[in-house]
Amino acid sequence: MNDSLKKDINASKEDFQNYLDARFDMIRLNMAENFSKLIAGFTIKLTILFAFSFVMLFLSLAFAAWINNVIDIPGIGYIILAGIYVFFIFIFWLLRHRIVERPIIQSMIEMFFPPDHNFESNEK
Repeated sequence: MNDSLKKDINASKEDFQNYLDARFDMIRLNMAENFSKLIAGFTIKLTILFAFSFVMLFLSLAFAAWINNVIDIPGIGYIILAGIYVFFIFIFWLLRHRIVERPIIQSMIEMFFPPDHNFESNEK
């Protein structure tokens, strides 16, 4: 009887160790998936931002040159455009928490805690 109990305990211990190993592997895979999604999303957004920056650069130069031709004062178009950009930077600075920080925090929370793994649904 004593040997049977030891065998059962050893088998339970081995099963528990296998469970812990499987759970650890699942956590590592989940972290790797989330990290990969983070890097892929960052790369895509950085590429789009890079392309958008070039488009905005050339549109800005064209707009400033057009303003110079309309007003017929050399360089005034660049000054006006710089003033417009300073205004937009100021507005962006005032709204940075609402339009940058909150969406980033929310997307990170959704990425690492997807809705299908919601804590509330586990409690019911």
